[in-house]
Amino acid sequence: MNYSAACYLFILALFGHLFGDYFFQPKAWALQKSNRGWKAVALCSVHVLVYTLCVMALWKTAGWQVFVAVFVPHWVIDRWSLANKWLKLIRGRTFEDAFHSHDQYREFDIAFTSIVYTIVDNGAHLLSLWAVVNWWLLK
Repeated sequence: MNYSAACYLFILALFGHLFGDYFFQPKAWALQKSNRGWKAVALCSVHVLVYTLCVMALWKTAGWQVFVAVFVPHWVIDRWSLANKWLKLIRGRTFEDAFHSHDQYREFDIAFTSIVYTIVDNGAHLLSLWAVVNWWLLK
């Protein structure tokens, strides 16, 4: 394995991730893409399409296998809000629970929930991109 090539491609993927998940994703999409209904499915799909195109543009690749390998895990992570499921697993906390809390630790709960959600969500996305780099792009 060529580690310098892997690191270079991963850094490009990281920039694609930042563009696709933060710069090109409106707040409304981020809040609604895991809701029930066809509108949420469409929002999630459009977001993941934009995200995948950002990553692939930086990689300068157009292979359909790479497209699928980037698109599918990101769609699953976002559509089913896997980071939120992790929050429920570790403490039963969700953003809604933290926001509607009236106890003295409400602000801490909101901050904790935000930090853990962000780490888990980004970690899952970056792990899937690392896998694509190592299993598809460097073969």
